[in-house]
Amino acid sequence: MKELSALELAIASSLMAGAMQAAIIQSMIRNHLITDEEGHEIYEQALLMLETNQVMTSSPDVFEAARELIEQHLRSP
Repeated sequence: MKELSALELAIASSLMAGAMQAAIIQSMIRNHLITDEEGHEIYEQALLMLETNQVMTSSPDVFEAARELIEQHLRSP
């Protein structure tokens, strides 16, 4: 693997985790393990968790970006 800075590794890790979580949710919906509505609820709960934890951090821009990404999932069909 290419040599990455600590920041690049953190970003790559976050991207990988987010992609895996989204894929798992979509797979669960396709396999009828959860409903579309339940999949939506997972993203809504994640959004609520971010909003709750945002007050405890000094990086509001990072939380804003994370919220925007989750909201994109909530808007998609």
